[in-house]
Amino acid sequence: MAAVACTDDGETEKPAEDPPASWGVPISGGTMTLANDGTRAVVADPDRDRVLVVDMASGAVKEIKLQVNDEPGRVIEDGAGKFHVALRRGNAVVTIDPNTASITARRSVCAEPRGIAWDSTGNQLHVACGTGELVSLGAAAGEVTRTLRLERDLRDVIVSGTQLLVTKFRTAELLVVDTTTGAITKRMSTPDARRFDFGGGGGVPFPEDGGGTPPPGDGTVPAHGAIAYRTVKMGNGNLLMVHQRQVQAMLETEEGGYGGGCGGGPVESALSVFNPNGAATSVAPVAFGALPVDVALNESNDRIALVYAGSGTVRQIGRAALSETDDMECPPPEGGDDIAPPINDQLGMPTSVAYLPDSSLAIFYPEVPAIVVHTSDKTARTISLPGGIGYDAGRGLFHQATGAGLACASCHPEGREDGLTWEFREFGKRRTQSIAGHIMQRGPYHWDGAEEDLGELMDNVFAVRMLGGEVTRSQHISLGPWMDRIPAPASPPAQDPAAVARGKSLFESEAVGCATCHNGALLTNNFVFNVGTAGNFKVPSLLGIGARAPFMHDGCASTLADRFGTCGGGNQHGVTTQLTPAQIEDMVAYLETL
Repeated sequence: MAAVACTDDGETEKPAEDPPASWGVPISGGTMTLANDGTRAVVADPDRDRVLVVDMASGAVKEIKLQVNDEPGRVIEDGAGKFHVALRRGNAVVTIDPNTASITARRSVCAEPRGIAWDSTGNQLHVACGTGELVSLGAAAGEVTRTLRLERDLRDVIVSGTQLLVTKFRTAELLVVDTTTGAITKRMSTPDARRFDFGGGGGVPFPEDGGGTPPPGDGTVPAHGAIAYRTVKMGNGNLLMVHQRQVQAMLETEEGGYGGGCGGGPVESALSVFNPNGAATSVAPVAFGALPVDVALNESNDRIALVYAGSGTVRQIGRAALSETDDMECPPPEGGDDIAPPINDQLGMPTSVAYLPDSSLAIFYPEVPAIVVHTSDKTARTISLPGGIGYDAGRGLFHQATGAGLACASCHPEGREDGLTWEFREFGKRRTQSIAGHIMQRGPYHWDGAEEDLGELMDNVFAVRMLGGEVTRSQHISLGPWMDRIPAPASPPAQDPAAVARGKSLFESEAVGCATCHNGALLTNNFVFNVGTAGNFKVPSLLGIGARAPFMHDGCASTLADRFGTCGGGNQHGVTTQLTPAQIEDMVAYLETL
């Protein structure tokens, strides 16, 4: 399939094609909702830039086409029976009348709208944006009424009385926001867990698995919450978040170096329960599976569905499983009343789930495309959706789970990066690199530029370290062009244009010298240099740099301002030690706009 160029803002007036000229976007998950009356499902199809209204009894489908690169995401219903869809690259919210299958309004809200919630108080919509804004607007009509500037990387927003509960994607945090003042009154993190070190690094198995030397101490390492794909409200007012955890195991560059032993690799799927007025608790592992992109509860709140896109499965668990102690059981239990066997319809990668009133489970498969409904009597029926089959070998490779229990997207969620730093036995700490923003023009690859091209990287990292097996010729050909269409993160509006202008002038000045290496359309010359940070490293692109904290190859700089501190390389990394605090603020203001 031929690649197509994307506009910077992701919005054009061209209607979406069927099938698209070049198929598939990074999986985000959670793009289907069930109407309040239980009769219809409304499905946002980001791969085809459309919304589908599906009668769940008859299987009749109404299709609403959007603009190219709108990438519809979260869907919410208001009190009047209208549906509102966040357009992740369209920078807008569209309102849909399901009866006429028509768009009644399209309103600009922000760059990268992700989460959306309806608030009965004042009949408002609240939209959480990847660029850090929390935007409010009338559900029935009208433009934006309030914009709160919180923090970058917002994900879901949930209304709870006088509070707005907002999650952050990469850090898996919950922000409690007062609806009246707009102030963040509380910040909550997913609890840490203890996990078995998979052989002390390098995929060396535990003795009971066939040899090897157990790690020192109790054989465990900490596991930190990250990548909050979806958060939903439970009947008791608590929140249920499905996310990933980073297992702090030592990584190797040899075969199986990114996983092995008990539980697979350094990324695991996880659940946490948040009491916004209390604490967060960690749920015991319920299944192995990569990319936990969606979660849903039935009406009685006694059954939960979890989507593992990378593993192609959906798992249902009972409410009682949420109270199980997180005791590192390995492997997690299979079967029983609380943890049902996985559903694998073999229709590609599921991305979204919803429960019908009778607790039947609807699963959306975008590649086919279809909705499969699984009933309580173990039968299944398939609702075929309009449009041709969509598949891209590169996209498939990027999302599929490997023998190490992770996918490329596990560390590069939504085609970007997880904001995490990993410990390698061979060369120390390394922060996950971003692949968004014209990746094919940014070779050579990896921190030191040791991977000459993407094919070499796939063979060394995916096939060997991740135990992905041999990469096919089709996958070699397809992955680069597919990734090349992933845009760099958008930037929020500049708060002080004068500061941005001063920072740009400093950045481009010969005296400071940043533009010596960070130049051209991608703000990199693709060379490898020693800039005083303990080694030779590839010059990274600065597109979307403000969304990529922490910074530097080892994540030593928590903020952009910290990059100009002790870990930034001093005057070998641009002549920056003479900059005043005010000048550094100006430089940061400019970098935030890139």
